[in-house]
Amino acid sequence: MITPFAVLPGWLRMLGCGLLGLLSVAAAGLREANTTLQLPPTPGTFGYRMQRILSPLTFSNAVAIRSVPGETNRLFILERPGRIAVVPDLTQPTREVWLDLSSRIRLDNFNEMGLLGFTFHPQYAANGRIFVWYTTTTTTAGAVNRRHNRLSEFRVSPGNSNRADANSERILLQQADDAVNHNGGDLHFGPDGYLYVSLGDEGGGNDQYGNSQKITKDFFAGILRLDVDERPGSLTPNPHPAVVPGAYRIPVDNPYVGATNFLGRPVNPAQVRTEFWAVGLRNPWRMSFDPATGELWAGEVGQDSRESVVVSRAGANHGWAFREGNLAGPLAGAPAGFVTNPIFNFVPPVHTYGHQSGNAGGFSITGGYVYRGSRMSQLWGAYVYSDYVTGNVWALRRSSAGAAPLVVRLTGSANLSAFGLDPRDGELLAVNHESGQLLRLEYNASFTGAPLPERLSGTGAFRDLATLEPTAGLVPYEVNLPFWSDGALKRRWFSVPDPQQFIGFRATGAWVTPPGTVWVKHFELERIQGVPASRRRLETRFLVRNAAGVYGLTYRWNSEQTDAVLVDESGADEDINLTAADGTESQRRWRYPSRAECLVCHNATAGGSLSFNTAQLHRTPDSPAGATHQILALQAAGYFGPTAVLPHAQPVLAPPADESTSLTWRARSWLAVNCAYCHQPGGLGGAQFDARLETPLDLARLIPGTLNNSTDTNRSLVLPGQPGLSELHARLSRRGPGQMPPLATEIPDPQGTLLMERWIREAAGRDVFDLWRSEYFEDLTAATASPGENPDGDALSNLDEFRLNSSPLTADLPWPLQVSVLPDGRLKLAIRHPAGRAIQFQSHTAVGGVEPWEPVDDVAALPRFAAAAGEASIIVAPAEPARYYRAQVLVP
Repeated sequence: MITPFAVLPGWLRMLGCGLLGLLSVAAAGLREANTTLQLPPTPGTFGYRMQRILSPLTFSNAVAIRSVPGETNRLFILERPGRIAVVPDLTQPTREVWLDLSSRIRLDNFNEMGLLGFTFHPQYAANGRIFVWYTTTTTTAGAVNRRHNRLSEFRVSPGNSNRADANSERILLQQADDAVNHNGGDLHFGPDGYLYVSLGDEGGGNDQYGNSQKITKDFFAGILRLDVDERPGSLTPNPHPAVVPGAYRIPVDNPYVGATNFLGRPVNPAQVRTEFWAVGLRNPWRMSFDPATGELWAGEVGQDSRESVVVSRAGANHGWAFREGNLAGPLAGAPAGFVTNPIFNFVPPVHTYGHQSGNAGGFSITGGYVYRGSRMSQLWGAYVYSDYVTGNVWALRRSSAGAAPLVVRLTGSANLSAFGLDPRDGELLAVNHESGQLLRLEYNASFTGAPLPERLSGTGAFRDLATLEPTAGLVPYEVNLPFWSDGALKRRWFSVPDPQQFIGFRATGAWVTPPGTVWVKHFELERIQGVPASRRRLETRFLVRNAAGVYGLTYRWNSEQTDAVLVDESGADEDINLTAADGTESQRRWRYPSRAECLVCHNATAGGSLSFNTAQLHRTPDSPAGATHQILALQAAGYFGPTAVLPHAQPVLAPPADESTSLTWRARSWLAVNCAYCHQPGGLGGAQFDARLETPLDLARLIPGTLNNSTDTNRSLVLPGQPGLSELHARLSRRGPGQMPPLATEIPDPQGTLLMERWIREAAGRDVFDLWRSEYFEDLTAATASPGENPDGDALSNLDEFRLNSSPLTADLPWPLQVSVLPDGRLKLAIRHPAGRAIQFQSHTAVGGVEPWEPVDDVAALPRFAAAAGEASIIVAPAEPARYYRAQVLVP
């Protein structure tokens, strides 16, 4: 028995992202073990050392290392007595004084005072603005000729980029300070373009000045977030003796704007220091933003017991002085439930260590950086920091929720007062406060663990390198929509070597693969466009799954095309001569990725392997002749074990040229493959949008989408109808700084660029509810425009009309399932198929049953986002017990 149901409009939180693809299993369908692969589960590791650089240069009591955004050959060192030194040319290092403020600095027998922090404006190349934090003697209301902490802006000298103008000082904030210690003062611009300032608790001991849990008093014990560009919409700060009127503004989304309550007690919003972004810190000595995730990491110097690493966030209360690290602190009176109740926004440290000697402890933390360099892949994504006293240098990796982080001691180097980044390659630098030497974190000569095969022929992946015939158990596969790789032609294989290990199938999202899984991707390029005989083998890449995640390797083919050699861990570049179809000759830079660059895309949030999912693997391969559907072939071969698979139940990726598919679905497919590995919740992308297919466009924060680090109010991520004002289109159209995708491409994807330009111009606003409404209603606040209203009286609300892509002002025909009996007794269920939407048929054994409705897994019923309206149908046979059917509308 079959019972048809009327259409059920609804949202689909759709498929996961992808990059790799689909496969063909041997005709017999038998799974084979692999016993030939010689790739270690975990690659061997090197030791580390802090290697002196720029010898014989030294720097006096240095506490910060900076470089100008976008520059690669100058380095700036902050000296606490009051100078900023510059090395104008790192290839021929000399030391010069860039800014001298020593006459304005108050030191009080040195203590913890002096010139403590500085940073460059993100647009320094255009505006020449820098910001500094120092201790001085001055007068503010109620504090005459006393010690102050000061935040000031300076400008570069006109006509001399290697000098700052000391006379250009513009004071933004100066706070009277009763003690000589805990002055914080690290400065960084965040990915949002705002200035972040770390503050100590004023000093002394046990929070003796009562600053640590206050947002209505002074500027201590937290992190400030300031709008120094005075953007439209930002707010005027509340009056305070430390604030210089008109010097800066408050971002409207700062967490304490408008606050009327703090720690369960009422506060006067007119007295709230709305500059605060986070509170509850004793002395956050050196902080930094992870350039990949935008997270703010800080080293929090403890008092008697604990040094802490914190990852801060808006509105975070890190606990001091109720807490010291993960222990009780010296301040009584914490509200009940302070640690456990989310209303207090307590954010505990990621890691603490005790006051003790030895490799696990220390007495004064120096905050560092999350490593995102290319030379040391085994550190990629780890937070590297040190202890000033014991000299321990550690790398910290966060574990899954509830698990302790993994902390590894790298080397020893006492008196490190600050870390920084080498502008030449992004590697980690540090400075010794006592000796004045500049140091760089490097591998040392020690190596432990299994070595990697030096040649492709030694990996055990191929029987015959001339034909790339794989060894047993290495299975070829194809993809629905390849990641753009500068026009390279690619072949792919994978292996789950042990037949007793299985792939975890998921209809949406990444498949789950066991440790030991290996993926292989091979790249070739036509040197003469359109001439297959001119193909040149470039590289063969490996991705290996282990218990900790994945690691990647690249093998570069030799000029004889007989074998490939392991690329150095830092990667390599090559210029390749090419000839276009019209005979035009050009040269293209080809990047052989570093092992760290492999992890940028193949990151943990994205699942490591990017294409092993249903959206990519749903297809019959182009070869060999007679091949079966790849997912069904995998199932028949036993790769999923007893798990049932539903390969036809969800929409799949569509290529840019598929005119039968809607523009929006093609655009979303391209974004899922080329962007979603970073741009998703918890991903490495800086922009806060979600490119995964399972997130409806209406919820993806892509249209219009907020830009990070931009004051241009005319631009958005995607501005419907305006490709020229859409940052997404600009980023994927250019190459160089800020390009998207950020790695592995030297030229834009021509099909992808044209597709996104056309989508933004013609269709981007049609699939976002509020923009869709604006086409029909002049006043979106009117009652007739609300989601649940039905102004045309056709039984469909405005929200239903949006989901069905129909007009809310013109009555529509009903949307029933039509049933017809075929000559063989089977039934045909059919329904209208709206343009730009997909229809998913679902079934159930009982209406209102406990089990959920199941998508119908039938290749004829594959949900498609058709470009034109039509009919969707399935053929079903009568069954006992009865099954009920319904059709659900899926919105991209």
